[in-house]
Amino acid sequence: MNEVNREKIVSELKSIPALKGIVAYGGGDNITESAILLYHVAGGLSNQELEHVVHRLDDIEVPIHYKLREIDSVVHAISDCLDGKITIKYESGHPFGVVNSSYAAEIHYGRILWEAPDQLVTALKGKVSAQGEYPERLRQATIAYFMEEATLALENGHSAAMQGGIHYASGSFFQAACSWVQVIHALNRQLLLSEKGGVKRANQLPISPKQFRVRVNQVYRYFAANNPTLAYCEIDMLEQEMAVLVRTYAEA
Repeated sequence: MNEVNREKIVSELKSIPALKGIVAYGGGDNITESAILLYHVAGGLSNQELEHVVHRLDDIEVPIHYKLREIDSVVHAISDCLDGKITIKYESGHPFGVVNSSYAAEIHYGRILWEAPDQLVTALKGKVSAQGEYPERLRQATIAYFMEEATLALENGHSAAMQGGIHYASGSFFQAACSWVQVIHALNRQLLLSEKGGVKRANQLPISPKQFRVRVNQVYRYFAANNPTLAYCEIDMLEQEMAVLVRTYAEA
């Protein structure tokens, strides 16, 4: 998206009274300005109003990708995760769920294109960055929470796989792998936007199991070949390596 189009989009969107901020952010495995976040007051933004504004931007050749964020919910989510309270909720289009720390990542990585005079988005940026590169309470809570999540998922998946439940076992491994991605990012002090592209990005970080992405993909191949024995051989090795990484780096 070029600057001319971006300025026109911002000019039209900021006319909506309920908006508190317009932020460009990156999704997936990279941090680039690929979408727009619209922070708004709860109940103050109607779909009809937003569609009317977007319709006025039909002459822009680049499609507009936007996501809505209720500002009060974001404030609450960020306060929780900075206090070390991790939550995850189901949301359509997110098979792993949405972790509350992802809202902190959006604020941290996002570039403010416009905000209301009260500058709530700037205040949230300051709140996240005030505790350093990666808030320590959030880091420790993320590691503890998702290591336990991975363990529980793998235990349930293993018992199902040995009874022929390959589909369930694959889903359980997906949950475990996504949990490990959260832990790997926390160990490297990198906030994570979403699970999309997370395995690839985790594989590129210095503190990570060797060939993490290749091995995760190999597990899925073993499940597809109806070979849970080999799948869990690889899973067990990954689980052991994750435990070593946590002991070595988290305590330090």
